Amino acid sequence: MTRKPYESYLEDIAQLITIRDEDRPIYTKDFDIIRDHVLNGMKKVDSVFRKMYQGTSLFGSYANNVRIKYPNEFDVIFILGIPHSSNIVVNRDAYSPGYVNLDLEEVMEHLQDANGYAEVYDRFNELIDEDDCLLRKSFQIWLKKVVRSCLKTYGNEIRGHQGDLYTLKYSKRGLAHTIYAKCTARSISIDLIPGISFGKAEWMKVSKRHRKMFGNTKWYAVPKPPVRLFHTKCCAFMICNPKFERKLLLGRQNLKVVFRLLKSLRDKYGMKRLKSYFITTAFLWEVEKQKKSFWNNPLHILLEHMLESLADSFAEGCLPFYWDRKNNLLDNLDNEEIDDYAEKLKRAYETLRQYKFEPNLTYKRCRTHFKLP
Repeated sequence: MTRKPYESYLEDIAQLITIRDEDRPIYTKDFDIIRDHVLNGMKKVDSVFRKMYQGTSLFGSYANNVRIKYPNEFDVIFILGIPHSSNIVVNRDAYSPGYVNLDLEEVMEHLQDANGYAEVYDRFNELIDEDDCLLRKSFQIWLKKVVRSCLKTYGNEIRGHQGDLYTLKYSKRGLAHTIYAKCTARSISIDLIPGISFGKAEWMKVSKRHRKMFGNTKWYAVPKPPVRLFHTKCCAFMICNPKFERKLLLGRQNLKVVFRLLKSLRDKYGMKRLKSYFITTAFLWEVEKQKKSFWNNPLHILLEHMLESLADSFAEGCLPFYWDRKNNLLDNLDNEEIDDYAEKLKRAYETLRQYKFEPNLTYKRCRTHFKLP
């Protein structure tokens, strides 16, 4: 069967925005060097951090293979294990769905009696409230000091794998500790997200359909501030499980291609606050609904379907967090933004859905909906 022009154009656009294999090592090898410089330096300047540090896990667009154009932005969870973590009591936050409080009362009792953990005990004694719950802001302030101490002690310049000299700048943005690395040839941005590792709590549920796939993947508590700060406690941490999310998105033929097309369309339509994680969430819910064969459909069908799904979510003002439906991710946006994006997504959907019926559709017209290199 001959491909229709619209499908062919989408394939060409997808090819343009997909990271080229030859571009990957240029960025990824230098990313490895910069990441290790910072995190290994943090271990050297702070003994408590050294005892807690358990490595890193990539997540986000690059890890899910939906990054577009260049691999110059990386999201990394640096995993922190609190000693005697099996004694952490993980409670749901009463006011913020998808968030937990980490009760360290039993942990502190064990640390107080254990040999070699006096520094850890003293540090966490400064980071908990009167109920022995870990304080999000205090935890982040401590990590901020560790990053700054690392760069002050071991320098803010480092050579890449080809000898390029990068200058490093540090910025604290929301939950992320961001390292901006710049040399004459390129720039790289690394969001370092602290993730406190914990086991699955009794109240946490995984759908029967995915329980076997879930296995023993780790949960993390990350210090993302809740939207309703005036209601919730200062010790609310958001739960996440990026490895499981990655498993859900894996091996579905055209899913990731359509994901990249949506990101390119989002950029062209100026929807800067339509975060990649919003799109990820829309796909996670769709994976719940559809058979695996659904993702073998042509690009134009899947793109139309996901555009309609996102447009409906914004029109309704609700996109539930995958790990807790009561948490509406769109609460992070104001009403004007939600209405604006709902209109733009609807307009894109209604326009593109007609293209499959237009035999004289041109590539030039089709590409006007996507931001290309």
